[in-house]
Amino acid sequence: MQHRGDSVTLSGQGYVLVRWQISPKSRPGALVMPTWTGLRGKLFHVASGGWRRMDDPLPGAPNGYATGMGGPDIGYAVLPPGTQQMWQNEYFYVDGTVTLTQNERGCDYGLIVFPSDWKAVDEDVNEGPAEGAIRYGLVRDTGTDAAPVPQYVTRSTPSDPATVPQRSRV
Repeated sequence: MQHRGDSVTLSGQGYVLVRWQISPKSRPGALVMPTWTGLRGKLFHVASGGWRRMDDPLPGAPNGYATGMGGPDIGYAVLPPGTQQMWQNEYFYVDGTVTLTQNERGCDYGLIVFPSDWKAVDEDVNEGPAEGAIRYGLVRDTGTDAAPVPQYVTRSTPSDPATVPQRSRV
């Protein structure tokens, strides 16, 4: 999903990988977070991986990037206050139906959404590249309904998905 308003509706039961591509070189500035809307059932944020958080340093990175969030030569992607810093790969567990919408305004970003499974999550958070990971992943899944929900989720279907509050209650 590369443009404002791009969305995907997920239905069923299983794991989903959402991979971030932040492009402050194209357009830096405030990042409007993607939102989960129309939730029917359950949605949990189960793990973060991809060998790095997006604000980790990128030694030797090309094109002026100091971190995955940008750099002084190109500008930065700036998260809304209180927003949890995303990792390259974010994993969710869906049991029902929900729509994920890309709300790009300000900083350019894209999201790649893939079906996944627990084996892939486990490998991602516990393994790194041959040269070593910047950091290993984080598992939030408790194996119960106590795992956290994403920050921007609602059971409603607003006309503008970008208006979903950061700390929704579902």
